[in-house]
Order: sequence, then structure tokens, then C-alpha cells
Amino acid sequence: MVLAASVFAGYRLFYVGSPTNTKPVQKDEPAILYLTTMTHLEDNWAGAGKDEDYFNRVAAEVRYGMDLASEYDATLTFETGLPFAQGCTNFDDNVMAEVLERGHGIGVHPDLPPQKELPISVATTHIKERVDALKELVGSDEIIGCSGVGGMSDWYTASKAAGCNFLDGIVGFNYLTMPMSARPEGYTDEAIFNAFFHRAAPVGDERFYPFWINSSKDFIPDEDGNILLSSGETSSLAGYAEAANDTKNSSNCGDCPLTVEDVETFVTEITAFAESRDVTKISKFNIYFPANMFVSENEEVLRAFFKAAQKLQEKGILEWASQAEVYEAMEAVR
Repeated sequence: MVLAASVFAGYRLFYVGSPTNTKPVQKDEPAILYLTTMTHLEDNWAGAGKDEDYFNRVAAEVRYGMDLASEYDATLTFETGLPFAQGCTNFDDNVMAEVLERGHGIGVHPDLPPQKELPISVATTHIKERVDALKELVGSDEIIGCSGVGGMSDWYTASKAAGCNFLDGIVGFNYLTMPMSARPEGYTDEAIFNAFFHRAAPVGDERFYPFWINSSKDFIPDEDGNILLSSGETSSLAGYAEAANDTKNSSNCGDCPLTVEDVETFVTEITAFAESRDVTKISKFNIYFPANMFVSENEEVLRAFFKAAQKLQEKGILEWASQAEVYEAMEAVR
């Protein structure tokens, strides 16, 4: 039975049961619903590694976000492409190490080109260069999550070889490696490239329950999996109100304004999910924050969001975490 439904960024969420993917917990100890965020310091921001003013602007946005979040016991995650990582070195300002030191999360956003044909060796080199750049900044023993690795190449094999412990930011592009029998209806290569490329995946409720995989042939949990698929995707916070009102399931909110209504919709959606979720499994609800959302013009709404999330955490409905902390929690119950 469907318990709640809503629309996010062009796709409809139905909160129903989920596949078994973690060890059960005691009935009197419900598994945690984690709230995570994701901010991509994009791989195509070439200026972030060459232009100090450009780098400083992005660094200021990252720090502004951390400053606000920390006031409300919130945890953010920043995933960097190669240019910003290079800028940390070139301009002697190790922002990524500071993110960790301040109790927030880091990761890599390789933004693998979703080409029709991309050799595994090329994909691996592309991802690894960015993983290594981050490890140079924060230390080689950190748990590294990678997003933006979907494409025609075997993204599982490339990610594993490149040093990714888990994958997040899973979208329609990740279906390109799968036979049609493992894809949702209508997810042809053409449809993915033209329309579904950035829709959250796996399609359906299972994306809210992280699980282990050993290939990119399907989204079925594997008992011997050695990479965590950690999705939980919803949308950018700025798209919540528009998506919830999109009865045609076609919302595309690249330029949607950030409003208090977005915050109110977020509270409604995550509360509904919390009430209907399978409490025997760890679950994750992820929100995207573009870096340029962390500016003073958005302070009022951002504070409203962090305050609302803090109240939900105090009530025991959710728990803030970095992407890596969700990985650690899943490791603990294997």
C-alpha cells in the first residue's frame, strides 16, 4: 500500500516497502534515517584552479555554508572536481582539509563523461586523478565517496579501481551500463541522454536504503558487494516546492528560487518518509545544495531549513550525517 507520494525534480517518489539490503536491527532499536547533503565543486570549473578570484569566491561559499550549518548541528558534504582541488594547492588554501577539520564531509565529483563508448581504462584514469588530488589534500586514509560516475563505461569497475569506497549522486546515466531488463520502463539510451540523465536513481523507493554492489549491471543488492551504492537522492532544496506541485511529473528546477515554501515542503516530505519507511534498515535522505546557494542573500531561508532539520533531529526523526558517515554506519551492520 502506498503511504505517501510526492514529486521531486521530474520524478515521483512513492514511499513503500524496500528490498532487504542490510542486517535487521532489534525491533526496539529502529535503524537510523540519515539526512545528508551534497554540494558539487564542479569538475568543469576550470577557473577554480587557475583564477584566484574565482577560487576565493567558491571557497567563501563553502565556508559560509559551514558557518550556518554548524550553528544548527548540521553536517554538510562537499564533493570536489579536479580544478577546485588544484586551487587549494595553487593558492595555498586547503579548504577541503578545513571542511574535515570542522566536522563536515568531503568527497570527489569526477563528473565522468557519459559518452557512448568510454573504455574502462580511460574512465578509471579520469576518476583516479580526482581521487588522488583529494587524498593529497586530506590524507590517503580517508573514506572516499564518488559521485557523477554514471556513463556507458563500466562505472562500478572504474570506480573500484580508482579508489572509491562508495558511490552517491546516482542518476539516470548510471542505467546506461544495464540491459533493458534491468532498467525502468522507457529508459532507453536515447531517453536517458535526452531526458532522464539526471533523474534520481535507482528509480523507486530502494534508493533510500543504501546497499552493496559488485557490478554496474543492475541495482540489485549483492551479498558480496564491495562498493556501497548510497543514493537517497531527492533534489536541490530550491526545487522542493515546485516539484511537489508538479502534477505532470516534469519539473526541471535549474533556476527555481529558494523560498520558505521549499523548506516547508521538505519538512512534509521527510516526515512522511520517516513515518512510512522500513525501520529495520538504515535509510538516507539526500538534498543537493549548489555552492552558490550558500550566500548571504539566502540566509533567511537557509536558517529556516537548518532550524527545521535541527528540530526533526531533536525529536529523533532523523540524524545528520556526512556521506562518509553513512558508509561507516553501513559497514558496521554488514
